[in-house]
Amino acid sequence: MKLKTYVARTLKEALGLVKEELGPEAVILSTRRLWLKQGALNLHRQPGVEVTAAIDPAPLSHAQPLGLPIADRDFRPNQALYRDPLKLPSNREEHPGWARWQTELQELKGLVRQLVRHSDSPAWLAHHRELQIFYRFLLKTGVDDNFLSNWLENIKRGLAQPLNNAQNWRELALRPLMNAFEVLNPWPEQQEGAQIWTFIGPTGVGKTTTIAKLAAHFSLAEKKNVGLISLDNYRLGAQSQLEAYARIIGMSLASAAEPPELMQLIDKFNDCDLILIDTAGRSPNRPELISELYRLFAGLSGVRHHLVLSATSEEMVLSKTINIFSMLPLTSYVVTKVDEAINFSGVFNLLCRHRTPVSYLTTGQRVPEDLELASRRRVAELLLNSPPLGNA
Repeated sequence: MKLKTYVARTLKEALGLVKEELGPEAVILSTRRLWLKQGALNLHRQPGVEVTAAIDPAPLSHAQPLGLPIADRDFRPNQALYRDPLKLPSNREEHPGWARWQTELQELKGLVRQLVRHSDSPAWLAHHRELQIFYRFLLKTGVDDNFLSNWLENIKRGLAQPLNNAQNWRELALRPLMNAFEVLNPWPEQQEGAQIWTFIGPTGVGKTTTIAKLAAHFSLAEKKNVGLISLDNYRLGAQSQLEAYARIIGMSLASAAEPPELMQLIDKFNDCDLILIDTAGRSPNRPELISELYRLFAGLSGVRHHLVLSATSEEMVLSKTINIFSMLPLTSYVVTKVDEAINFSGVFNLLCRHRTPVSYLTTGQRVPEDLELASRRRVAELLLNSPPLGNA
């Protein structure tokens, strides 16, 4: 067997090298992503891909049988070869190379899917260069296939009207992006009694800092009477951090651990316009902890639950988080660490898929400056500012 490794900037280039040298019968054994060094001092890097391929040598065309005598015993069936496959050991996951093989297989599948997705755009787009560029950009950014299909349908309908300049082309392409998800200003136009907002989510997504920003905004800018309640009795320093913010802003903070205590504190803050409740981070891998939250808030009515998501998390992690925390009736998503995120397509895909509105974005550590009320245009622009994923 002839084995060879090829390195290129994209999977398409690497497969082209394989086909050119080994032919169309070559078998891809593995792929992996890597960084290619460039420049005289190797200071610059760009993403690349390594493909290992193999091909069996051509069989001898005039091979002659050896004609050696073969004993009868050589024809006895090898029982190991005829063993029932259903009775074979099922512990293949314990093989030391199994996890690596599975990872490489998934990477190869992903790269092939990426290659297929990045093939030629629909023929009718060839007549609209600006839209074709936009379409290819969305592909490379990592936007969901289902959304892209809807985007193309919207664009097709929009082309019924003449477009005269680049701004019109951009607006035509941008409009389906802005209409693909929901936004929400959670503050009601007419308030009756205290608004109760809880902030839930995994550990480390910025719940406490987000509450501090909202408390400062509504207290100082909106002149609202704000009460703070902490249910985070697990994380060291979480309550002291919120206490420091409360002291600076000039408001009171109370803590609770059980439903009766929480009910008493809400009664205590009944003269407030807004009650903000900080919760301990819950791992999406432990559904029983989410059930704890459900039990904690079961006796309260009119509560608005805001799920805090980090824009730096991978799409798979965000999806699992949303699915687990949806045990509670979610009012909105609060997307944090927008300033730290490299690519926004994961957040965008989930906003389109789940349809729960996004209410706030946080863009830094400053309290309360780095807090924004989400808008359709702002979210769409965050997507358009995303670089291509991987080696797309």
